[in-house]
Amino acid sequence: MVIKNILILGSTFLTELVVDKLYDKYNLIGYVPSVNPTKSGKIDLPIVDIDTECDIKLSIQYDKIVTNIDNSFNLHTGLLPEYGGTNILDYAIKNKEKEQGLTFHKMTDKLDYGPIISKVTYPILPEETSFDLYKKVLLLGPSFVEMSLELLEKMSDDEVHMCFKKEPTIYKRGEFKVDKRIKNYDSE
Repeated sequence: MVIKNILILGSTFLTELVVDKLYDKYNLIGYVPSVNPTKSGKIDLPIVDIDTECDIKLSIQYDKIVTNIDNSFNLHTGLLPEYGGTNILDYAIKNKEKEQGLTFHKMTDKLDYGPIISKVTYPILPEETSFDLYKKVLLLGPSFVEMSLELLEKMSDDEVHMCFKKEPTIYKRGEFKVDKRIKNYDSE
């Protein structure tokens, strides 16, 4: 797959870090901001329409439903298919997971479902908070996206469609019992 022109979907701090990492390697033609980003970023690209012509759309914590999913890919801040949806880091702690990670996948008309191009995991240590895990996401995310795009460039469309996919478990925003390990990302 040829990737030269990328449209960024999202405007979080993680989006900012990924844009900074990809800026010199790809033609980032602009971005479509999130409606309510978890932690806002400063994206040094023009705001454009979601239907702007591009080779791929790259969703990074974008909070709207994407209807035109042709050549759309998502950086999901959890391991799919086990952890789809939102508040993944909080749920991973609540569920006493030993690891969590990032997933790069092709988007389909179903939430967090589609051919998985790549994954990376990191450990969850017993004393870590969701904010600690978020810092790991920020550390790993930009390079993980860059490597996932490099892998994607070596794949044909048929190879992408042959990648593993399975209906995800979807977690939703919810209330958590008071737990010192589950914190708002803006709290520190």
